[in-house]
Amino acid sequence: MLYSKDLYDSVERNKSKGTKSDTKWKKLNRKAVALIRQWLDLSVYPHVDTETNAEKMWNKLKELYEKKNVQNKAFLIRKLVNMKYTEGKSMPEYLSIFQETVNQLTNNEITLNDELQVLLIVEMP
Repeated sequence: MLYSKDLYDSVERNKSKGTKSDTKWKKLNRKAVALIRQWLDLSVYPHVDTETNAEKMWNKLKELYEKKNVQNKAFLIRKLVNMKYTEGKSMPEYLSIFQETVNQLTNNEITLNDELQVLLIVEMP
């Protein structure tokens, strides 16, 4: 959503600040914070409710959701290995879920080469 509203610069402020004035940055930051808050679940809100800086808020949310621990890695690998296509279901939806799981593994520092991904996708009898 931040990309679609052209607000993502506020969470990467240090990388692209040179082209915007402080006033524009403040406005961009407020918009980004408001948009992020709009999509938060009520159970997550207390973790970032006092944060007014989009970059800091984003980093806190990343810490909450991108935990790179052994349990999370094991869960994702089991999910991927046990994933099966069910006949009659949407193939694009199946492939999207598969790719999302591969991406989550990559974010957790586990990279699957293309050959292994193909082997996991192909349903064995």
